[in-house]
Formats: sequence, structure tokens, C-alpha cells
Amino acid sequence: MTNNKLNSIGTQSIPRLILAFSVPAIVSMAVESLYNVIDRYFVAAGVGYLGIAGITLCFPIMLFIMALSMIVGVGGNTLFAIRLGQKKYGQAALILNNSFTLLIVMALISFVLGEIFMEPLLKIFGASEETLPYATNYMRIILIGAVFQTVTPGMNHFIRSLGHPKTAMFRNLLGAGLNTFFDWLFIIKFHWGIEGAAWATILAQAITTIFVMQFFFKKSTPIKISLHLMKLKFPYLRRIYIMGLPPSLMQICNSLMNVVLNKSLVHYGSNSPYGGDLAVSAFGIANSIAMLLILPVIGFVQGGQPIIGYNYGAKLFGRVKQTLKVMLTISILWMCLCWLLVQMKAEWLVGFFSAGNEQLLTLASSAMRTFLFALPTIACGMVCGNYFQGTGKPGRAMFLNLSRQLIVLIPFLLIIPLFFGLRGVFVAAPVSDTVSAILAAVLLKLDLKKLR
Repeated sequence: MTNNKLNSIGTQSIPRLILAFSVPAIVSMAVESLYNVIDRYFVAAGVGYLGIAGITLCFPIMLFIMALSMIVGVGGNTLFAIRLGQKKYGQAALILNNSFTLLIVMALISFVLGEIFMEPLLKIFGASEETLPYATNYMRIILIGAVFQTVTPGMNHFIRSLGHPKTAMFRNLLGAGLNTFFDWLFIIKFHWGIEGAAWATILAQAITTIFVMQFFFKKSTPIKISLHLMKLKFPYLRRIYIMGLPPSLMQICNSLMNVVLNKSLVHYGSNSPYGGDLAVSAFGIANSIAMLLILPVIGFVQGGQPIIGYNYGAKLFGRVKQTLKVMLTISILWMCLCWLLVQMKAEWLVGFFSAGNEQLLTLASSAMRTFLFALPTIACGMVCGNYFQGTGKPGRAMFLNLSRQLIVLIPFLLIIPLFFGLRGVFVAAPVSDTVSAILAAVLLKLDLKKLR
């Protein structure tokens, strides 16, 4: 099988390839993060700060669903890209189809576990009597669309690796646009409240899933979804899980970190002039804006991963190093610009969600400045982790992900607030980001010396 789009990954200039692959991914992530901000805006306007707090409390469960999707989407795609570089197209087809089957299985697991443990988990996460109804009403509807939350992002990775980053971008743009429209329709026009936000999310994802899957049945698609290839093969499952475990563990640890964070916010917020629910809401706002700034880098890194994976599989190590250098430079520069924006304009950014609540404005803007103080170091950790993922070294990628979310951050979340109270909850993040970035840079330098 020959395909010009695939072969160009090993021949075209690296800057041009990164531009072609990353710009659509950056646009997709930027739109998705902008949607998250707009979603919070509609919830703030139509429901209030308790609605924002309710969605924030659901975040660990949603991260867990994303983690299950990433095991397959990222793990399968990494193996898929390497096999494409090796010209092993039959194996690539099996990996694609097995990944699709696994995404559906993961969605069913998410739905069942979510329905069984949702309410007790939300209480553990710090839900109060006031916020629990908002969180349960929102999450119960979200779980109905679990299959759309796994299939759409999971299969979009494969569209990029097949040389169609613009097609993947269009699918993300479609989902974000529909989600925003349905938010306005259901929350503002129909006054469905927090349930309207949930229905808007799953309806938009359902429509997007149809468009994503349509790509894999087109005649022009070199590797398609085939029923006879969807039967699960253990050797491929094992490799998919090994490859996908590091980024998914990051999401699982991120989910655990959010549990500890929410509990800390409720505890230390209750001992402050703001109160626990307001502290959770302030973090929800700060985190939404943080994702708006960080997700473009995630898109940039995801756009570069097929290039690293393909060229590593083809043993074109000089091109791997050049790709890595460009990705590090651009990612860190972007994060530096974002750092300046946060430190200088935090009140303006938060003002869209405060709905005239001065306490919320003050706490959220202060929290965001502190929470994102080490923003440039996040880029270094992300690019290094993606390099190890793309070159088929899941052990090192897993260690880096665990170091930031579990080994470093959670202990800091437990210790620092003992001395600084509520502010200490937000101080823990930049300290963890800095330590993890230094560790990532050391591991990357050692690995590049061996790359011959």
C-alpha cells in the first residue's frame, strides 16, 4: 500500500510538517478550550456559582472517562503510527479496528461504574448539600453519552496519523460549535439549567461521532473500519495498553489530584472568609481559563506525535530530534506569553464568570495567578512526555506523568496548605510543575544521547 500523505511524513521539511499537522490540532484544542470557557459562562449566567461548583465536582469522574479513552486512543495511535512508518499496513489495520472495539468497551465500563458509584463519589469529592443536586443531575446525563466521549477523541487520533489533520480539526470544530449553540439554546432560551449544559454536551458529541466514523468508511481512506478485523487480538491489546497507559495514568492521577484538591478547597475554604463552595467555584473558573491557555500546546504536541512516531519507526532519528527541538521552542514561548497575560489581566479574565460577585472575582483571580505561576515549565514536561510516548517508551512517559500528578503534587497539596491555608492549595501546583519539568529535561537529555 502506498499513500503520498503517509510517505511525506518521512520526506518533507520538519517545520512544514509540524505546521501542517499541528495548526489543525492547535485550532481544534483552542476551540475546545474556548468551548469549555463558554460553557462555564453560560452556566454562570443561567445557573450561578453553585452550578459551576457542581460541574467542577464532576470533573474527576469525567477525567476518568477521558483516561479510559486515552488508553486506547493514544496507545493505539502510537503503535499505529510506528507501524505506518515501518510499512506494516496489515498490522496497522488490525490496531485501528481493535482500538475502535476497545473504545466502545471502555464506554460501557464508564457508564456502569459511573451509575453505581456516582453519588457516593461526589460526596467524597467534597459535594455539599447545596452542590450535590447540581452535580448529580449533570453527571447522570453525561454518563448516557459515554460512548460518544470515548469514540470521538479516540478515533480522531487515527485520522491525524493517516495524514488528514485538517479533517480531524473539522470534527473538533463541529463539536465545539454545536456544543456552544446547544448551551445557549438549552440554558438561556429553554431554561433547563444544569441539565441543559449536560444535554448540550452529549448531543453535540453524538453528532460529531457520526462525522468522525464516516471518515473510516470512505473509499479514499487507506485503512478502514472492517467488521472482520474488529475481533480483539490479545498481542495487540497488550501493546495498546502498554503504550496508552502513561497518558491515561496522567488523567487518572489528574482525577485523583482533583479529588484531593476539591477536598482541600472545601476544608480550607470553610476556614476562610470565602466558604468552601465559593472556593470550589473559584478553582473551576481558574482551571477553565488555564485549559484555554494550555490546550493549544496539547494540540501542538499531539500534532507532532505522528511525525515523531513515523520517523522513529523509519529510523530517521535526525528528523526526530529536529521535530523535538521545534516543539520545545514554540511551546515554551507560547506559555511565556500566556504567563504574562495571566499575571497582568487576571481580573479581566475572571470577570466573565463572576456575575458581579466581588468575592468570587477576588478569590478566582488571585488563585489563577498563583496556580499558573510556573506556566512555562508545563510546556517542557508535556513535550518531553510526548517524545517518550511517540518513540514507544511508555515506562519513561508513565514515570514523568506520575511524578507531576502523584509523586510530587499530591504530597504538596497535603503539606503546603497546613502552613498557608487556602492560598497554599494553589501554591502546590507551580512547585510541582517546576520539579517535574526539571526531571523531564534530565531524562530527555539522557535519552537523546543514546539515539543513534
